[in-house]
Amino acid sequence: MGVETSNEERGDVTPAPTLRSTEPTRSVVGGAHAFILRISSFFGLAPLRFESRANGFTVSISSVMCIYSFILVSILILLTIYGLVAEINAGVKLSVRMSSRMSQVVSTCDVLVVVVTAAVGVYGAPARMRKMLKLMDRIASVDNTLSGQYSAVMERKLSAILLALLIFFSLLIVDDFCFYAMQAKKVDREWEIVMNYIGFYLLWYVVMILELQFAFTALSVRARFRALNDVLALTARSIAVPVEKARKPTPLNIFAIRVTPTDLQRSDDISLLMTSTPKKRETVIVRRSVSGESRLLVSPSEAIYGLASLHGTLCELVHRIDDSYGIPLVVILISTLLHLIVTPYFLIVEIIVSAHRVHFLVLQFLWCATHLLRMFVVVEPSHYTIMEGKRTEGLVCRLMTSGPSAGPLPSRLELFSRQLMLRSVSYSPMGICTLDRPLVASILGAVTTYLVILIQFQRYDT
Repeated sequence: MGVETSNEERGDVTPAPTLRSTEPTRSVVGGAHAFILRISSFFGLAPLRFESRANGFTVSISSVMCIYSFILVSILILLTIYGLVAEINAGVKLSVRMSSRMSQVVSTCDVLVVVVTAAVGVYGAPARMRKMLKLMDRIASVDNTLSGQYSAVMERKLSAILLALLIFFSLLIVDDFCFYAMQAKKVDREWEIVMNYIGFYLLWYVVMILELQFAFTALSVRARFRALNDVLALTARSIAVPVEKARKPTPLNIFAIRVTPTDLQRSDDISLLMTSTPKKRETVIVRRSVSGESRLLVSPSEAIYGLASLHGTLCELVHRIDDSYGIPLVVILISTLLHLIVTPYFLIVEIIVSAHRVHFLVLQFLWCATHLLRMFVVVEPSHYTIMEGKRTEGLVCRLMTSGPSAGPLPSRLELFSRQLMLRSVSYSPMGICTLDRPLVASILGAVTTYLVILIQFQRYDT
């Protein structure tokens, strides 16, 4: 749902107003953010209460939705485990998924890892959403200082991308279900297949939405790092230090929110979705016009001081997101690793036994592509955030070496550089690994190793 303002209808951008400091207990969301929260709420990953407003939805933690989430995932987990046990008891001759003892082990791991991922995501959702409300408040303050802008066109593009991913995954789920239903028809087990796998397929949606939720959150912080770097480059150009080619700022659409106190609803609530006039303003470093031109509102030394403070705030946000999604991210990575082993295993075995099931080969290939996509959905937002952190380091280094040596600017650049050395920009769930592209190479190497081992065991399977 987009924000209903005349500028947004035209696809123009509007400046983000300032934010009054308050403890966030409810927020107004719109656009792609409201879209993903709505879907997350339906699958138990965002136990929020939605109240429709003219400019979006007011969201807050809901006890009723928490109970709904717990009941929903518990029922789906019980159905999935029941179906797994029933499929194993049917034996390899009647089973449509487990045609050998090795495939029984592999399929069991495949199902259980989905169960664990969904359980971790849903049971931890209430605490995670409470932290998200506070996260929105901090992001709002950053947007205010950088004079963030939002575009209705970008909102529609974000929503379209999310919808396209969900449609593709839904078609894949339906195709997978239809294939195994047709296989079950050969042994008169159609109804049993429906009952055995309905919970498993629904849990898959929970897993996918959880991954998209993290990616959406990480991309929101990355967008703020990029905006900070753009202002830092503008500051360098203002003192005749050409650090990089000027480019048009990207609208900060992700997490376009409004934060309001719970005890009092005022007519002058601070909104990032529409223009308002707050009573108290924070220091704004840069002002961007509708045409996209930017100019500093403070001196370069004051700009560096403010940007260093904002950088510290964004690093703290990264730490909070890392803490909130720590356990789910570890489980997701393990899940992705196992699925990248299991799915190619079935594909290779099908080719070896020459069963001539073209539909099955295509289906397994699509699942392999989906699991690779899942891995990149989790890793790429973190990678881009790390790249923006390195860009900050490069800009500050260039300013220190090419900037003026007199006045307050050098000392503030020195403090900024020390801060960059002490606060890294990266996601490291539970300290186990860093979400970056080298992790992708490590996972693919592990997948290759274990696939070779599984194929060797398959030769001796009876």
